[in-house]
Amino acid sequence: MKILICGATGYVGSRLTNKLLSEGHEVRCLARNPNSLNERFNSEKLEVIHGNLLNTESLEHIFEDIEVAYYLVHSLTAKDNFQLKEALCANNFINEAKKSNVKRIIYLGGLGTNSENLSPHLESRKEVGQILRSTAIQCVEIQASIIIGSGSLSYEIMKNLVERLPIMLTPKWVSSLSQPIWIDDVIAYLTESIKLKNNNSCVVQIGGPDQVTYKELMAIYAKILGKKRLMISVPVLTPNLSSKWLGLVTPVYARVGKKLIESLKSDSIIDNNDNISEFKITPIGIKESLIRTNTDINKHSEPESRWYDSISSGISEFNLNDQTNYKHKYIDTRQITLHVEPLKVFEPINKIGGDNGWYFADLLWNIRGWMDLAVGGVGLRRRTRRNSEQFIVGDTLDWWRISESKQNQFVRLEAEMKLPGKAWLEFEVWEDKEGTILSQTAGFDTNSIFGRIYWIGLLPLHKIIFQGMLKRISQKIPKN
Repeated sequence: MKILICGATGYVGSRLTNKLLSEGHEVRCLARNPNSLNERFNSEKLEVIHGNLLNTESLEHIFEDIEVAYYLVHSLTAKDNFQLKEALCANNFINEAKKSNVKRIIYLGGLGTNSENLSPHLESRKEVGQILRSTAIQCVEIQASIIIGSGSLSYEIMKNLVERLPIMLTPKWVSSLSQPIWIDDVIAYLTESIKLKNNNSCVVQIGGPDQVTYKELMAIYAKILGKKRLMISVPVLTPNLSSKWLGLVTPVYARVGKKLIESLKSDSIIDNNDNISEFKITPIGIKESLIRTNTDINKHSEPESRWYDSISSGISEFNLNDQTNYKHKYIDTRQITLHVEPLKVFEPINKIGGDNGWYFADLLWNIRGWMDLAVGGVGLRRRTRRNSEQFIVGDTLDWWRISESKQNQFVRLEAEMKLPGKAWLEFEVWEDKEGTILSQTAGFDTNSIFGRIYWIGLLPLHKIIFQGMLKRISQKIPKN
């Protein structure tokens, strides 16, 4: 079967793509940067088309020969107008689908959207579902609650809170009911949706057998770890204050945390079992889900997917193919000639960031990350790459995203922190008649006076940091 996936870089989308490819399906993915998917999934049955759901011209022919299309697009990180953008994306998608012979659309929405006083995030999920079901094309909407799995947003929050805090002040939102479901069961429902015999649009509510509060979920996880945790309920922690607290003790930064907490204020449990009998799936319980997730983490150095791998997880309107015409461009380029083979010169660059730090003035890098977090940015949200041997386009490292890469020769990192412009950092290695050249370039592009002040004001500090970093990298190069 030929299948279209929109949202393949996301936590669920990347796992679903892997699953469908392994089952022999031909999969077409829509991506703002095709390299980010081509490097992630090495398969002859994968076709990646460059496009953006906000740009109707880029969507022409994406449904050609497609039988089933998955819509897994959403954003927890966009700014205040994210509901309008999500609705526009859904409308552009369905309008293009109407021109084709696509038989079925499968959409992953949120459980609990039948409640009153929905958060903006859940309200948007509900509206997208209504848009996708508004035509004659069959739409199967799978509604899920908290997803448990290595690298999932909810699991990472819970894991870090329980492992780091022996005493927790728990606000009211941790007492709302949810029906968590294991990620592999979610993927099973999504893949089985292809085979449904029902030809009518429908909503399928999915969840594990257990209904628990987030507080109970943390208690179960603590018991599995053999840790005692004291949780004290308090009425004063608002979603805004709670999200900033999450930013300090978990990898989740404030904007994402706030939207998640607002959504958790509503119960997200199954209240309609219609259509569930058409699936031959028995979801596992919460305790087994957590045990299997921990086993998966211990078995593999990195999860198969992580919530922040999606480009939409960035704070800024990040675009790997950014063609903005910036008026002011500043660069700081430094080079050094070494009498070592290029492969060895690139070795310490391959290990930069994360737990290895940035080789020079790590305290200043950390302070910059904390400052970014304090103003609602991503901070030092990510510590490691999925592949430590090479830079994969679209992958993340601390507050950077890899936008270009040539193995063991070149890498370009673009910042996702809150800035009055676009910051980037490049490393390149090549052979010259005098030896091996290691080049390091830091750049900043801006259209605002604040951006110019920002760069000029940091020039003295940049000179110290970038000069020291290049020198330290050269010292880390293996001599043998």
